[in-house]
Amino acid sequence: PITLGALSIDLPARLIRPANGTTAQLIHLTPTEWRMLEVLLTKPGSLVTTRELLTAMRGHPDHTEHSYLRIYMQQLRRKLEPDPTRPRYLLTEPGMGYRYMP
Repeated sequence: PITLGALSIDLPARLIRPANGTTAQLIHLTPTEWRMLEVLLTKPGSLVTTRELLTAMRGHPDHTEHSYLRIYMQQLRRKLEPDPTRPRYLLTEPGMGYRYMP
């Protein structure tokens, strides 16, 4: 499992729970949020371009609405970041993409 602050993320099982192991507070993600998170978490510290994320999420990079990615990133931050207004783990690289910082 990958630890993201106080959360434990099991990508193969698609489970997110508090790191203390309780199952009462599982965090649920949409399939699109899972695909986006999986791409970011498998490349810690690396820049993931908007094109790469769009391809992972939709199967092709032809979707040109970057606001689409911003909306999903905002949702992920609300669910996973301790303070979504000051992200610590899921960072935006303006004009380029996103980065997961362990």
